[in-house]
Amino acid sequence: MLEIKLLKGTDNLTEAFRIREKVFIKEQRVPPELEWDGMDKIATHFLLYLDKTPIGTARIFGKDGNWYIGRMAILKEHRKKGYGKLIMENVMEFLKTQKPGKIVLHAQTTVLGFYEKFGFNEIGGEFLDAGIKHKAMVYSPRK
Repeated sequence: MLEIKLLKGTDNLTEAFRIREKVFIKEQRVPPELEWDGMDKIATHFLLYLDKTPIGTARIFGKDGNWYIGRMAILKEHRKKGYGKLIMENVMEFLKTQKPGKIVLHAQTTVLGFYEKFGFNEIGGEFLDAGIKHKAMVYSPRK
């Protein structure tokens, strides 16, 4: 059974943090001081459960009239099964109710196509974030 919970930055985020630690800090070798950037306390977090076990997460936060998506992570053993798509569908549904100016994310270049399927377009050049190649992307509603 699949379930998605929405958590506020003031809720217990231990399960989301464990997923991010496994994916970003251990697997991708992101330095902890870059992963824990202080934005979690103002964010809304999406936590995906499979049979009551947390397997994926993402966070969003609003700033200056725009919304930012980040920290999207699926545990390695659960990738390529459509779980990331499920989280993004929920994120986008939620954001549509917020009437954002823009929806922005920084995508690792290896997953640009994933975000393009949701209507995101690349803006600007490639840059390194925690030593990993990224591109900024902005949502353009489909007409």
